[in-house]
Amino acid sequence: MDTSLFQPITSLIEKSQNILVLSHAKPDADALGASLSFYLAMKELGKQVTVVTNEPTKENMAFLPAINTLQYTLGGSKDFIITLDTSKKSISKIKYNAEEGRVNIIITPKDGVFMANDVTFRAGKNQYDLIVAFDTGNIEYFGSLYDKNVQMFFEVPIINIDHHASNTDYGQLNLVVPTAASTTEILYEYLLFLEKKNNKKLVSPDVATLLLAGLITDTGSFQHANTSPRALEVAAELLDLGGRQQEIIKNFFKTKKLSTLKLWGMILSKVQVDVLHRMVWSSISLEDFNSSEAEPEETEGIIDDLLTNAPGAEVIFLIKQNKDYVSVSTRSTANGIDVGKMCAENGGGGHPRAAGFKVVGQRPFEEVVAEIVKKVREFQAKRLNIHPEDLKFENSGGSKLENLKTETQKTETTNAQPTAAGAGFNPSPKKDEVKTEQKPTEKKVTYLDFAAPKAPVAPAPAPAPVISATETTAKTAGPGYNPAPGKMEEPAVKAEPKPVVTPQAPAPEKPAEMRKPAPNLEQKITQNVAKVAGQQPATPKKHRKRHHKPKADGNPTGTPNMQTKNEQPK
Repeated sequence: MDTSLFQPITSLIEKSQNILVLSHAKPDADALGASLSFYLAMKELGKQVTVVTNEPTKENMAFLPAINTLQYTLGGSKDFIITLDTSKKSISKIKYNAEEGRVNIIITPKDGVFMANDVTFRAGKNQYDLIVAFDTGNIEYFGSLYDKNVQMFFEVPIINIDHHASNTDYGQLNLVVPTAASTTEILYEYLLFLEKKNNKKLVSPDVATLLLAGLITDTGSFQHANTSPRALEVAAELLDLGGRQQEIIKNFFKTKKLSTLKLWGMILSKVQVDVLHRMVWSSISLEDFNSSEAEPEETEGIIDDLLTNAPGAEVIFLIKQNKDYVSVSTRSTANGIDVGKMCAENGGGGHPRAAGFKVVGQRPFEEVVAEIVKKVREFQAKRLNIHPEDLKFENSGGSKLENLKTETQKTETTNAQPTAAGAGFNPSPKKDEVKTEQKPTEKKVTYLDFAAPKAPVAPAPAPAPVISATETTAKTAGPGYNPAPGKMEEPAVKAEPKPVVTPQAPAPEKPAEMRKPAPNLEQKITQNVAKVAGQQPATPKKHRKRHHKPKADGNPTGTPNMQTKNEQPK
């Protein structure tokens, strides 16, 4: 942060004795937190300070330290002085009487007559010698305090401390830091400077709580995109200095009046969506406020807590009807979408991702809503490069929120399919896109099980199947064998052939080389196999275990390993 203005600000404060502290109309926690913490710090330095706001604060701010010191009018800030020249004539008596709309001041001289040129008029000297403004981007944002005391704002020097990029630099000294998460973050840095300069502790637990309240609320409890590393560092330091974080969270985020909940329900029931322009909005009328018994200030929070959760939305805004104007609060869901610029074009301002503007007049509320929606659509159409033929929703009020969810879900599902199915996935390929070349897989061939192991092994769990002579010939002929020349061999299908045992079937051709009969087969098994193979049984040697693991080469005697009658296949 640039601290070059800290010393000029300090010099101006040191010259002043009666300081007026102001913030924007309907101040939030950041504005009040900065104003009241500055008040407490200046009292420690022996300054006379008055904090004025144009209307009472909300109920959830009653816990803030020093909240009872707020004033709501400037009082006798200026007098109107009537001067009568008495150098040539003396006064006998003075009286006045009030009539409808005017006051008559009656002055009776002792001798002679007072003339009009004996009377002069002037405004009294302002009782404040410095104005310090917090969290206010434009001098007109002071509301009625500015409207009723315009001359004072041009006579008294102003120190302007703010974090809004749209600030108009209306003060004699302007400490505006758009990268700061809140105005209280800026003030905290300045109070540390004053502590070092005056060698006096100024950030008490109450001051830390006020500064932390502004930082937490302006960052949405550190959920908004303006939450910077420095903002988190400042929050940690304020906690170490005694800031009461849980007290802030309870009052600002976990306490809602029943009227507020009713009002939020009405706002949610009116949510509208424009999928093409990626915008979500709602509106609330004076009738809605009356039926829910809620105040306009109770809409604060819903746009950040609920409406910004709409999937696919880039611009979210709430249109609120007041007695003399219609206010618009806008939010964006990405850094590249500058709603502050859009609001500035309509007479408002704010941050790139949070801003607002007003529409003054007494036109029908529905007409104003349609006009505002059109302006936001034009902003999005220009940003998204939407052509006139794409404006499907130009004259509609939007669709329901569920439509946007459905479109988003479809998009997410479509985008997820290639990932799930693998690279190059095409759910509906055209004929000319189908690849005809396939990499042939190795053909799995099961051969006759002629077992003649040299050493006993564990019994096989199942009998080996009998297969055709063609597959046996394929093995004998070696790689590249094709039983049907002239035809391309089809890729093998990876499937185990079902074992077929047919005692009456003719025996396969006798291979060129056969191994000796298994020495461990019983006489009965050898005779049955011989019948099937059409040859004389071989004389078995000494008995060994019944089953053997088949070897790769054939049996020279052509004795297959078959099941006996007592071992029928299941």
